Amino acid sequence: MPELTWQRTPLLTIGFFIAKEVRHLIRNITNLLPVLAVIFVSNSAWLSYAVGGGYLAFIIISAILNHHFFLYALADDAVHLRTGVFGKKSLTLKYERIQQAEIDQSWYFRPFGLVILRVDSAGSAGKEVEIPGLSIDAAQQLRQRMLSHAHSNHREPEAGEIELKSEASPETEVVFSLKEIIRAGIMDNKIFVLLAVLIYPLSQTDVLEETVVPWLEANIAFLEESLWLNVALIVAAPIVLFVLAIGVTLVRYYNLHFSILNKRYQAKAGLFTIRTVSFRYQKLQRVQLRQNLRGRLLKRFSLRVSQLQPSAHAQQQTGNASFILPVLTQSLVSNLCQWLQLPRHTNLNWQRIPFIALLSPSFWIALVAPSALAAAYFNDVPLTWSLLGAVSLWLMLQSYAIARWRNYGFTFDNGWLAIKRGVFGRKENWYPLYKVQQIDVYQSPWLRLLGYADILVHTAAGAEVIKYQPAQLAKQLQQDWTGQIGRNHQRWL
Repeated sequence: MPELTWQRTPLLTIGFFIAKEVRHLIRNITNLLPVLAVIFVSNSAWLSYAVGGGYLAFIIISAILNHHFFLYALADDAVHLRTGVFGKKSLTLKYERIQQAEIDQSWYFRPFGLVILRVDSAGSAGKEVEIPGLSIDAAQQLRQRMLSHAHSNHREPEAGEIELKSEASPETEVVFSLKEIIRAGIMDNKIFVLLAVLIYPLSQTDVLEETVVPWLEANIAFLEESLWLNVALIVAAPIVLFVLAIGVTLVRYYNLHFSILNKRYQAKAGLFTIRTVSFRYQKLQRVQLRQNLRGRLLKRFSLRVSQLQPSAHAQQQTGNASFILPVLTQSLVSNLCQWLQLPRHTNLNWQRIPFIALLSPSFWIALVAPSALAAAYFNDVPLTWSLLGAVSLWLMLQSYAIARWRNYGFTFDNGWLAIKRGVFGRKENWYPLYKVQQIDVYQSPWLRLLGYADILVHTAAGAEVIKYQPAQLAKQLQQDWTGQIGRNHQRWL
């Protein structure tokens, strides 16, 4: 083995290690709940400043030390890393094992022309290697060297295809306009989810009662005098949430470019931090096509491709585990189905589950009406209104259950297993059948009594359940699908 030339990253990469510590804090915030609880119940004002200041000092010192002890070396066939302050770690990653090599141009590196190279290999738990502080040219050359070595190792190259050249033009390229990104923001639910998460912990503290409410009473008491102002504020609240959602989406997906080159699907986007994310077709595990209620009104879809992530740690890194296109027209969906070799949607034979699947939800919904009637009656609601409310509630829930049953379906076509569901929105999950890991046929006492069974399909991207299939048909499908998987010799990675 030739002697390696070990290199350090620039001093500017201390910012990268600080950001890494902050991300680690956010991912493990639940471990700090006891400390936060002590701060909230304590009457000592200095405690919160002491904890915050101490942790800030820890992050900075840890980042400086991690930068000092971070060394990397590049060989002709591998990249070598040495990391760790107290516990030392040496890692060697062969280029032939590399599945992905992504370039991330973070906002704090962009003014200096530096990027982060992230490398993912077969069988890794997420991103094995991150090299920060590389120049754009150096990162692109190293990325092409890695991918060309991995590409040539997987198959015999054709004439003129010895390596992937950086100047090669993509076979397909789609640029998303600003209007489309705004539509993606309207379709996004992140702001509403964040609001729902924050409301409960805030309601359990004295911040609202002792700080927010007195300030509102002192500064906007005039609202009590005007009904129209209150109505305007109520209307303005969801508008503000939509604007925030659009802003977050613009920051993430600004100038989104999608391209295909040598069966590598790539997306590049970002306003402050420019991220390049890609996946190789062989690594595809699931294609998810979604359309929520706002997407249906806008006639737009979103697409998520799940890749192989073999460990729970990697699956938590959703940004790295999935390839996302947030807004697609119907024509783009048709093109993507062709590029991803999915069966044509117009020719699919969706199979419904039997009507008997409504028995279980209908039974529990039937218990809701008398419960609601009794609750209303014992709270002095007139009997007529109680009956009307109970019947209306039962009708709504039963109609929803029937709509879920009608919109659920599954199909098997051209080596793909697909399952669709949804009432107000729509969701389709597509799985390449030859990558299915396990197929179970399950019968509960209730199902065995009725002569039905559930089919459980386990994949690297999650599990699916096809409910209420006749028992003999379920066993036959299990046998047929297992036989097809065993006879297929396509690459799994």
